[in-house]
Amino acid sequence: MTGIRLEHITKRFKKEVAVDDVSMQVADGEFLVILGASGSGKTTILRMIAGLEVQTSGHVYIGDMLVDDYEPRDRNIAMVFQSYALYPHLTVYQNIAFGLKLRRVPDPHDETKLRKMPKAEIDQKIHSVTTLLGIPETLQKRPAELSGGQRQRVALARAIVRDPEAFLLDEPLSNLDAKIRSNARIELKRIHQQLRQTFVFVTHDQTEAMTLGDRLAVMNHGRLLQCDTPDRILSHPASRYVAAFVGSPEMVFLEGAVEASGGSYTFVKDRVRIPLRGVGPVGPVTLGQRPWDLLVARKPEDGAVPANVTGVEHLGSSDQLFLEIPPSAVTGAASPLAIRAVVRAYDFHVGESVYVGFDADRALFFDADGARLESLSAADRLP
Repeated sequence: MTGIRLEHITKRFKKEVAVDDVSMQVADGEFLVILGASGSGKTTILRMIAGLEVQTSGHVYIGDMLVDDYEPRDRNIAMVFQSYALYPHLTVYQNIAFGLKLRRVPDPHDETKLRKMPKAEIDQKIHSVTTLLGIPETLQKRPAELSGGQRQRVALARAIVRDPEAFLLDEPLSNLDAKIRSNARIELKRIHQQLRQTFVFVTHDQTEAMTLGDRLAVMNHGRLLQCDTPDRILSHPASRYVAAFVGSPEMVFLEGAVEASGGSYTFVKDRVRIPLRGVGPVGPVTLGQRPWDLLVARKPEDGAVPANVTGVEHLGSSDQLFLEIPPSAVTGAASPLAIRAVVRAYDFHVGESVYVGFDADRALFFDADGARLESLSAADRLP
């Protein structure tokens, strides 16, 4: 197994900075997911690791080896593309075997010489990898005869059979429909657990990221905003952007202020008053609350604001409520504040009037620049 290390990587395309001073380390056998919106620089990072793009500055290490001057073929990295890049005129067997037939291996009779890989060895490798991926029956078919899920497995098989130092995967599940994509995530995680090799996976889909990643690297406009475990990124987002980008439904934000009185601090937003246990700056802040931490009730409680139910999605063990808080409850608002809450199937109905409260023990707070205020955010005070 081999880790990957990036040191202060920057990539410029003329005047555009695609990747801006990113440092990152991927441990041996780790499944790291690079998560970001389109144009965030995530695929460019992958291509620089593979050697398909040359960084403007910074260094790439594979294992302990500096590979800045290595050609892609010399880095022993396997890359799986979004399009799968299969040869349409070749069978599955021929697609998987293509790279092996070009490979030269030591001659057992004279180790100073190289020879082509024997056909029997190629057959054995292809049999093993297609059995691992559950596609041995497709070997004589061509890509056009395969489903999207099967083509994705063939692309993986072609990568695995090379026995690379690490795998780079560029949104390989994005062309699959929802049901197949869900199964493919489970299958990909199983393959990683069996191989225990280093995987770097790029996606804009946070469900994929949360399901697959041992750690997530969240990107925006070429910068690395946070790299941590999925749980830590949900509970301890480094910034408002990360808090909003990761988590579904999206975090609810409420602009307000911290007031101090007699040594105690309170978040205040019109009728919302939340006593705070931490000590922080007095003045404008933003409160962030995960939708599943909102308190929705039919009776008014201290600090709760009135809201109207505009939609309900039944999710089995819970319901997702679409709510509108009227302008009268939020001073300065020109229109209702639309939010979503997740509740334990309380049987709410469209058109019903409810009250929404905020859980002080689950609240996060952000300053005017979007940085999380650790002294006020409840998650930072919990073990």
